Amino acid sequence: MARVYQVPQHAFIWLMTGAVLACIPHLFAGPPWLVVTTLLLQGWRILVQRGRLRMPGRFIRLPLLAFVLLATLYTFGTVMGAEAGVTLLICAFNLKLLEMFKLRDAYVAIVLCYFVLATVLLVHQGFFVTLYVLLVLVVVTAALIGINQPEANVRARRQIRYAVSLSLQALPLMVFLFFVVPRVPPLWELPTQKKAAKTGMSDSMALGEVSELSRSDELAFRVRFYNEVPPPAQRYWRGLTYSWFDGRRWTQAVPRNLPRREYVASTQLVYQPDWYEQLLDDAGGPYYEYQVLLEPTQREWMYALTTPVTSMPGVLFARDYRLLFDRPINEPLPYRVRSYPQLARGLSLPDWERDINLALPPEINPLTRALAQRWLAEAGDQEAFINRLMGWFREEAFYYTLTPPALGEQQIDDFLFRTRSGFCEHYASSMTFALRAAGIPARIVAGYQGGQVNPMGTHMMVRQYDAHAWVEAWLPGRGWVEFDPTFMVAPERVELGLEQALQSQGAEFAQAFNDIVGFGRLPLMSQLNNVLDYMEYLWIETVLNYNTEKQQSLFKRLLGEVSTLRIALLIGAGVLVIAVVMAIVVLWLGRAPATTWWQQEYWRLHRQLVRRGIPVGADAGPRTLATIMMQHAPGEQARIQAWLALYTRIAYRDVELEQAQRPLRRKLRQLRRRLVRAMP
Repeated sequence: MARVYQVPQHAFIWLMTGAVLACIPHLFAGPPWLVVTTLLLQGWRILVQRGRLRMPGRFIRLPLLAFVLLATLYTFGTVMGAEAGVTLLICAFNLKLLEMFKLRDAYVAIVLCYFVLATVLLVHQGFFVTLYVLLVLVVVTAALIGINQPEANVRARRQIRYAVSLSLQALPLMVFLFFVVPRVPPLWELPTQKKAAKTGMSDSMALGEVSELSRSDELAFRVRFYNEVPPPAQRYWRGLTYSWFDGRRWTQAVPRNLPRREYVASTQLVYQPDWYEQLLDDAGGPYYEYQVLLEPTQREWMYALTTPVTSMPGVLFARDYRLLFDRPINEPLPYRVRSYPQLARGLSLPDWERDINLALPPEINPLTRALAQRWLAEAGDQEAFINRLMGWFREEAFYYTLTPPALGEQQIDDFLFRTRSGFCEHYASSMTFALRAAGIPARIVAGYQGGQVNPMGTHMMVRQYDAHAWVEAWLPGRGWVEFDPTFMVAPERVELGLEQALQSQGAEFAQAFNDIVGFGRLPLMSQLNNVLDYMEYLWIETVLNYNTEKQQSLFKRLLGEVSTLRIALLIGAGVLVIAVVMAIVVLWLGRAPATTWWQQEYWRLHRQLVRRGIPVGADAGPRTLATIMMQHAPGEQARIQAWLALYTRIAYRDVELEQAQRPLRRKLRQLRRRLVRAMP
C-alpha cells in the first residue's frame, strides 16, 4: 500500500525552497562531495513528492549516513569543530528531508532548516548576506505556517504573506533587544579549522608576486579619518617588513635568540621595552587619527600609516614599527590609530638589527654590487649616494608595468641592466640590494599605497590593486627613512593611483587595469558599487562592531547613571511600548475595509456613467443602475444583465471568493469597461 504523505503540497513547496536557499551559501565554501550529496538528496526528495521515485528504505539511508560520516572525517580530520559540524548538520538535514512524510518529520526538518540558516552567519556577517538570511527565514516560516494549514485549497501565496507579516512584527523588537540586552562574553568559543590566508600580502615576497596581487580589485580595508585626510603621497599603509634575502625571495627576519617581549610591545603589557617607551615619550606633533576596518585575512598583521600608536586591546607593536593582532583576523576588525608621520624612528640601531639589514647572499648580482660601491665612493656620503640612486631611477629609461618580462638567475642585475621594466617590488628589491651593497642598512616595506574616497560617505576604500612595496634605509641621525623608487619611475602611481600610472604607459597597459576592475569603471556600475560599499560599511560600523563599550555609551546617554535596575526598567519599558504599538498597528491593519473590491468596482461604474451625462442618483442600487443603463443602451441588454447577475452573485457570496477572486475581478472589470464604452 502506497504511503499517504501528510505534508501539504503548499508547505512542501516552501520547505524545499527554504532548504535549497539555506544550503546554497555553504556549498560555495564546502567540499565538492557536499555539493553532490546535497543536490542528490534534495533532488531525490522532490522526485519522491512528484511520484517519480520511491522513498528510500533503511538499507539505503544507513549507507548514506555512513558515507557522510566518513567523508567528513576524511575532509576535516574530525567530526568536531565548526566546519565539520556544519557539514554534518547540512547532510543530516537533507537526510531528514529524504525520509519526511509525516507532519512530525516536517516540524523536525523545519527546525533543522532554521539551524542550517543560522550557521551561514558563522562565516559571513555582511549586510547583504544577513539580508539574504532574513529573506530565507521568511520562506522557512511560510513552510511552518503551511504545515499548520492542512487545507488543500489554501494558496501558497497566503502563507508567504503571513510569514512576511509575522517577520515585520518581530523586527522592531529584535532591533531593540539587539541594542539594549547586556552584552556578555561567550561561555565558550567554537573551535575552527585553521584556514588558508585570503587574497592579500604574504609573509614573504618574490619578484612578480605583488604585481599578481594587484590584479585583484578585492577590498583590503576601509579607513575613516577623524581629522585631516593625508594627501595621496603620504598614504603609505605599512603592513610588513622584509629583511632577509636569499637571492630570490625576501622574508621577515626576527633574531632567534631575541625574546619576544623585546621585539613586540603593547600598552596592555606590564613590561615595556626601552625602545617602545622612548617611542611613546617622543610621540607628539602633527598626527593623523583614523579608524581602519580591516577585512578578514586569516593573518595577524594590520595596516597603518607611519608611525602608528594605539592602545586597543589585542594590538601589538613590533620593533619594525608595524601593528600586529594577537590572533589571526577571521572577521572584520576595526581599530583606531594615531599616526605621527614626522616622528623619528630608530635613532639607535643595535648591532643585531644592523647585521640583519645589511646581509646579502655572496656572489650574486655582481654588477649591482660594483655599481653601488663605485657610486658610494664617488658620492662621499650615504645621503648623496641615495639621491644619485633615486635620480637614476627617475632619469634612466625604466618602465612601470604589471607584466614585467622574465628575469634570469641574477635577478637584480638582469632587471637594472637589461629589462628595466617592472612593478613596485622590482624597484624596491633592487634599491634595497644596492643600499646594502653600499653598506647602508635597508629593508623592504610592504603594504598598500593610496586609497579612493567613497563619495557616498566619509570613508576611504583600499583595494588589493593598491598593493605596494617601498624601501626603508637607516641613516645616522635620522633613523629609518622611507624611500619609494617607484615614485621616481611612475609618480602617477603614488599621486593618482594604479589606473593613471598604467594609462600613462599606453593603451595596452590601460586595458590591463580595465581587465582588473571589469565593469566597475562604467559610471553607473561605479556609482552602484559606491552605494553598496557604503551600505556594507554602515552595517559593519553600526551592527557588527557594536560592542560592550558602545552599549555602555548608549546607556549613559539614555539613562545617565547606569545600573542593573535602570537597564532592566529600560528593557521592560521598551518591550511594553513596542508590544502596545504593534498591537495597535495589527488591529488597525486587520480591521474590515470600509469598502470591498466589488463595491469599489460598483462606484467606479457609477462615477463613469455620471461623467457621461447619465443621471444616476447617489442612492441608486445595482438594479436601478442596470435599469438606467438599459434605457440609454438598449442594445447592451444582455451584457447589462450579465453584469447585474455577476455583481449580485459576488455581493451575496454565491461564489467562493477565495478561490476565484482574481478571475471574478477581471470579469467584472471587463464588463464595466465595455458597458461604459457602449453608453452614448
